[in-house]
Amino acid sequence: MKTIEESIVEEAVKLVREAGKMLLSSMDDKKVFSKSGTANFVTEIDIRVQEKIIGGLKAILPESNIIAEETIGNEYSFGKYTWILDPVDGTTNLMYGFKYSAVALGLFAEGVPCAGIVYNPYLEEMFTAQKGKGAFVNNQKIRVTDNRLLKDSLLTFGTSPYDREKADETFRVTRNVFLKCRDVRRTGSAALDICNVAAGRSDGFYEMELQPWDYAGASIILEEAGGRITDWQGKRLSYLSKAAAIVTNGYIHDELIRAVI
Repeated sequence: MKTIEESIVEEAVKLVREAGKMLLSSMDDKKVFSKSGTANFVTEIDIRVQEKIIGGLKAILPESNIIAEETIGNEYSFGKYTWILDPVDGTTNLMYGFKYSAVALGLFAEGVPCAGIVYNPYLEEMFTAQKGKGAFVNNQKIRVTDNRLLKDSLLTFGTSPYDREKADETFRVTRNVFLKCRDVRRTGSAALDICNVAAGRSDGFYEMELQPWDYAGASIILEEAGGRITDWQGKRLSYLSKAAAIVTNGYIHDELIRAVI
C-alpha cells in the first residue's frame, strides 16, 4: 500500500508532466516581460505553467505552503508541507527555442526535503526522487559517477546572468576550474545541470548565486543519487534563501571547493 507522501508525489509528477507540455506548445506565443536586473525575464508560459501547478498543488495538499519564482510575496518558511517551484528553469533558453528548460519542484515536510521532481519535456525526461528511495529518470535508477579526481571530471557552471557584477569573479573562477578539470559546459538551466550530475552525465556544477527554486527539487534528486550539494564553504544550503552552490558526485567535492576559492 502506498504511503500518503508516495501518493502526493505520484499526483505531483502527473501535474508536472501536464504542465511541461505547455513548454512544447509555447514557440509561437511567448510574450516576454522584463523583471528587475539584467537578462531577468519572465514569459507568458512561466506565468501559465506556474498558475497551473499552483492550482494543482493546492488541490493535492490544500494546507501546503508554495514558494514559487513568479510569486510576489512568497512566505519563506517551512510548515507541515512546503513546495518550492520553478515553473520554467531556463527561461532564456525557452525564449530562443534552445530546448533546454525544465519544470522543477521540491517537496519539504516540516523543513526536511522529501521529494524532488524535474521534468525536461523536450527530451521527455522525468527526474524523480523520494527521501531514502533513490533517484530515477523515467523510472530507471540513476547514480553519480565514481570519478575521484577533478582532472578527470566534466563540469557545468552558471553565470548568474541577473547580476553582471559577478561576471569577473565567475570567469576568474571558471578559468581556474577549466585548467584543473577535463572540460566545462554552460547550459542555462541549473536544475537540469544538477540532475545531470545525479545521472552521471557530468561530475559537478557550480554557480555563484542560485535561488531556492533553482536547486530545491534537483538537490533532493542529486543526494538520492549519491551526490553532494553545499555552498562554496562546504556548508549545507538552507533552501529558503539564495546561495552560491557547489554540486558534485561527492568524491571531487573538496577539490572543487578549493578550485573556486
